[in-house]
Amino acid sequence: MFACVSEPDFSNVPSIGFNKIQLLTTETQGLLGISKKDSVIMTVDFQDGDGDLGFTTEELAKLKKTTGDSLQTFIVNIWVSKNGKFVKSNPKEKFGGNIPIRFKQGSKPGPIEGTIDYSATFEYNVFQGIPLLTGKKDTVKFEIQIKDRALNASNIVQTTPIVIYSK
Repeated sequence: MFACVSEPDFSNVPSIGFNKIQLLTTETQGLLGISKKDSVIMTVDFQDGDGDLGFTTEELAKLKKTTGDSLQTFIVNIWVSKNGKFVKSNPKEKFGGNIPIRFKQGSKPGPIEGTIDYSATFEYNVFQGIPLLTGKKDTVKFEIQIKDRALNASNIVQTTPIVIYSK
């Protein structure tokens, strides 16, 4: 028996959903003693109707030249818990990055879905660049959005809260 499977009908504007968040604390021995850092790994599920997620390195360089901006295709905002309420932090540097691979090769559009992992590092001795962080048991959550090659912006999702700088 053979069965036909039809392609899913996703929007050409990417859609994301929060999947999970993980925390890994590592220690390294250096000249000045032990250095600790927390790596936060955020995972989102995605769907895109025409499959135009991700850029090659060359495509990103060309786009940055034409827009004159440090374009990000994986946008992350940090929210820090203060007095029981989450407040958006505005780091000096943009927090986020780019989706550095094309998920679908070739020029034929078509639906794709999957997961994207994004990692952010928080060093125990270097936290002053992110406002509102104290460096001791900070509770944070992240707001995530992605953009495709047509610069269509997805919906925004938030992670569950996580405690960093706790060890």
